[in-house]
Formats: sequence, C-alpha cells, structure tokens
Amino acid sequence: MPIARLERTVNAPQAYVWEWLADFGALDKLHPPGNLIEFRCEGSQPGARRFARFKPEMQIEGQIIERLELAVAPHVIAYSIVEEYALPMRDYTAVVLFKPAGDSQTAVTWEGHYTEHGLPAEQMNGLLRDFYGMFLDNIEKAWALGRKVGESPY
Repeated sequence: MPIARLERTVNAPQAYVWEWLADFGALDKLHPPGNLIEFRCEGSQPGARRFARFKPEMQIEGQIIERLELAVAPHVIAYSIVEEYALPMRDYTAVVLFKPAGDSQTAVTWEGHYTEHGLPAEQMNGLLRDFYGMFLDNIEKAWALGRKVGESPY
C-alpha cells in the first residue's frame, strides 16, 4: 500500500494548526478561490462527512466524500474517502500528527495511505503531497495575516 508522506514545520502554533484541520468544515477556506464548485460539511466530530466537487480544469470528476474517523486534540486527526472515488486511487485513509516545534511552530506529519488505481503511486504521492503542502501553506498565511480559524487567507 503506497504512502504519501509530508513532514513539515509550520510557522503557526500547534493549537492554531490543530483548530484549522480539526474543523472539518474549514477546509474549503484553505483552497484557492474558485477551486471548489461545491462544498458542504456535516459536523466536525468523528463520523462527520464533507462533500467537495472541483472546478472542471482540475480534472477531478465526481464528488469527493470524506469522513472524519478520529480527532484527539491537539495531536492526531484521521479521515478517509468514503462512498465514491473521484481520484485515481482507492481505500484512502489519512493520518495527520501534530507536535509543538518551538515558539509558534508546529511539526506536522501528514500521511495518506491508499491502494493504487489508475495512477502510478509516484504520481499520486506527488499530487497528495501538493495538496497537503497547499493546506499547510495557507494555514501559515492565515496565521501571518492574523486571521481566525475559518477565515480565508486569500
């Protein structure tokens, strides 16, 4: 089973990074404006689901449905893709670990575990790491701009 792994120090406090990613409905604010043509979320507790559709230019056809599996504040989040697979992979589960890393910094390890389907693992790993990096970049940007969790950095 391939693993897309990103380890990174984020220039924002652990509580802030945690709040962004634990708020299952805040993810749409971390996407550049226009990336998502549809987004909704049903809660932020384990079992919550979020639904997303991307603009056609991103070549992700269909809806992505993710379920929050685990949230242990402020250390770990796990979520999975359920019901439909708009991405060229199957059996996706992600685990995000958070640790303090000095003054106003957080060490984040984000792993996506999946089964290959339609795209070689090397390419899928790169795409997933790009998404993880974009989300972490935008959390840093929101922190630097003084935005509250859920307020877009754009």
